[in-house]
Amino acid sequence: MASSSPRRKQVLTELGVKFRVIPSRLVEELPLFSRRKLEVSKIAQKLAVRKAEEVCGRVSQGLVIGADTIVALPRTEKGGEKFEIIGKPRTIEEAKEILRRLGGTSHQVYTGLAIIDAKTGKRAVGYEVSLVRMKRLSEPEISRISQLHLDKAGAYGIKERNDLIVDLVKGSLDNVMGMPRKLLKELLGKFGVRV
Repeated sequence: MASSSPRRKQVLTELGVKFRVIPSRLVEELPLFSRRKLEVSKIAQKLAVRKAEEVCGRVSQGLVIGADTIVALPRTEKGGEKFEIIGKPRTIEEAKEILRRLGGTSHQVYTGLAIIDAKTGKRAVGYEVSLVRMKRLSEPEISRISQLHLDKAGAYGIKERNDLIVDLVKGSLDNVMGMPRKLLKELLGKFGVRV
């Protein structure tokens, strides 16, 4: 797996998949905005593929799983709607600013997933999207949360549908946590792996 994410490791372990962690060294570069939802899904998938490819370049065999999660915050401007693309914060101050922007909004969480056979180059790629409506956050909540999730897109993490900061999750909760199980099973199935 091309990620050191504890949640992604947990999902693979729960599914009974034997794996080892080889974190991707890819430096993520995200555009600031997208004009269409479809473009957001393509960005998540492209980053997942690039992470898996980077690790494939360092191993000679095995299936390499790459994943990338991004948040898309809709904005209405002249000329229509566009989506602010939010990845992982680089600092606590950036995390606070992200949480201020996301608080009280509905936004989409996209996870791109890519599996590449390092020996043959065969690949399977897909994505999942979920809708999250975050509660308005107080400054003390923002200060507390901003220090916890520097490794997560949107600067927050949730563990259950009725999380303290989330009013609604429509779609896969596993997706919001960074590893959509159903999609993972589907893509592994294309390599003959049944979980």
